[in-house]
Amino acid sequence: RSTRLYQVWPSRNTFGFGGSLMMGGEEECPVLPGRGWAWANCCNWSCILAPSLLFFTFAVPYWWREFTIVPVAAVILFISTVTFLLLACCSDPGIIPRRNVILATDSAAYLTEVLGYNPLGQGNPVHKRGVDCERMVPVELARKGYVWCHTCEIIRPPRASHCAECDNCVLRFDHHCPFVNNCVGQRNYHFFIGFTTSVCCLAIVVLPSLGWFFLNATTDGSSSGTSLDS
Repeated sequence: RSTRLYQVWPSRNTFGFGGSLMMGGEEECPVLPGRGWAWANCCNWSCILAPSLLFFTFAVPYWWREFTIVPVAAVILFISTVTFLLLACCSDPGIIPRRNVILATDSAAYLTEVLGYNPLGQGNPVHKRGVDCERMVPVELARKGYVWCHTCEIIRPPRASHCAECDNCVLRFDHHCPFVNNCVGQRNYHFFIGFTTSVCCLAIVVLPSLGWFFLNATTDGSSSGTSLDS
């Protein structure tokens, strides 16, 4: 039986559904070590699902009668929030494969065509920082800001960086977000922006509407009690 690449992937990423989903490597506060779940990520999901569940369970019938656009907007925003969050959590942020992966998969020519340069550099590394930095990166690339990664043993372009949490070089690396448990980079940045925008709009719709519903319910209950006493 052949071994799939994700099963021997040399970093802290975790995978699901046969390697179709790639998650980050949060190790500081894991819920289940090695399973791709961190407390910050679970807290993020809880803060989205708990208020939404209360809203859809209790407040929707009230708002459907009073102002239909509120539950309709809440449904749309909830779906977009969950969709963008899943995409940000489980997609490749723009990882540049390590040297041993490139050599094992014979993908140097393909990556050279896609990236516009050879990530393997010139020659073979000698595993000495001062020597490899100067020797492996061609002069024309070094002048443009390309640098040598000693961990991945590849050349990475400007704005790419090595994530200490996931242990990968990521194109246009923005940051590692523990709340999505993934890096935010070139290939999932738009998902991250979609998630942050959707979740803010969802909070603006759901939280005040939920508060108004419970306030009215409490007021109506108090009024009914007062009438009965009279």
